[in-house]
Amino acid sequence: MSREALIELLQTRLGLDPGTLGPRVIDDAFADARRALAAADDAALYHRVLLDGKAFSEFSECFVVPETWFFRTPEQFQDLVRFAREQPARRPLRILSLPSSTGEEAYSAAMALLEAGFVPADIDVLGIDVSQAAIRRASAGVFRRSALRGQPIPSPWLHEADDGSLVADPVLRRCVRMRVGNALDPKLLQAEQGFDVLFCRNLLIYLRPEARTQLLHTLLSAARVPALVLAGQAEVLSSLSDALRPYEGGCPLSFVHGAPRAASAAHAPPKAAPRPAPRATPSPAPVPAQKRPVKSARQATPAVAQEDIARAHQLADAGQVDQARAACLAHLVRQPADVDALYLLGLLESAAGNAEAAERAFTQVLYVDRDHLDAIEQRVGLAERRGAGDQARDLRARAARLRQRHREAAP
Repeated sequence: MSREALIELLQTRLGLDPGTLGPRVIDDAFADARRALAAADDAALYHRVLLDGKAFSEFSECFVVPETWFFRTPEQFQDLVRFAREQPARRPLRILSLPSSTGEEAYSAAMALLEAGFVPADIDVLGIDVSQAAIRRASAGVFRRSALRGQPIPSPWLHEADDGSLVADPVLRRCVRMRVGNALDPKLLQAEQGFDVLFCRNLLIYLRPEARTQLLHTLLSAARVPALVLAGQAEVLSSLSDALRPYEGGCPLSFVHGAPRAASAAHAPPKAAPRPAPRATPSPAPVPAQKRPVKSARQATPAVAQEDIARAHQLADAGQVDQARAACLAHLVRQPADVDALYLLGLLESAAGNAEAAERAFTQVLYVDRDHLDAIEQRVGLAERRGAGDQARDLRARAARLRQRHREAAP
């Protein structure tokens, strides 16, 4: 009963949908929380966090998914630069990164604009995250080398320290500020001026439907019109709000709030790519859709959703990659934690040569089902192709441990 009460606290205060994490992740998070707060069991943990705000903050840290890296989805940073040029009167350009995690997204936004010729006085990036530990790291402006994901160091904005970490240049740090905040706090952005660009990536998929609606209302209420809204994989925002439409000529995950629908991108300035991550070589072969049983943290999907994903598999089998991908994304709007759909999406993105999008999809599979061996092996291949040898070795070792567990559990 205490665990159910604690999960209800997470749902009420953070909007978390525990089904998107999966039972194994939930069990590990509770174990971490009991150790962190010296609680003997879930009942003791509940009594610690119920009325103690600091204890609840430490408790919630254990459920944070801190997956982030520099220039994640580089096309969106190209869209950021183009939008900034389309709005010359917006200076400084005010950018929100929510959730900001350890700051890679917020600093990437500033670097993209600096690289495109904007000066620090033109840029005001605010990063907000519920994790105090993440905000401390982001405020320090010190990052792990792995946050580059195989990209070259973006000199002169980041410098390599003697210990191999990356340190933000003082010029870059002038553009970025960070603070702790809960995305579901209705007063979160009341003291802020309007934002021109909103990064809200890979949070909505972990929230309950009512929390998604509340967060979108908070974000759009804090936006100036027009505003660029940048979403994460499988977050088709235009299906969640009539106020949003795709950003013409931009990434499929980039949207505009409040712009006239007759607007055209025909005269848009050329995009300036801020050091995009290297792409994998496209594979010309059709994607073999794998129909193996998968574990999902959600209940069985409704019949119409099952038909949608079956259709996506059929299209993939026929080599119709773009149509299968569209079917997957449409399905994931309704079932964002469907492991089968996420894994198929990763295969499709990989076949289309979209290595970063494939990595995101396979990573999301592992958020829901951390023991999904096929997703781990796909990530090994992606890491090897982008030259991330350390990550590939770690993933390969993880796969080997999982196979050993399977062998030991076999009758």
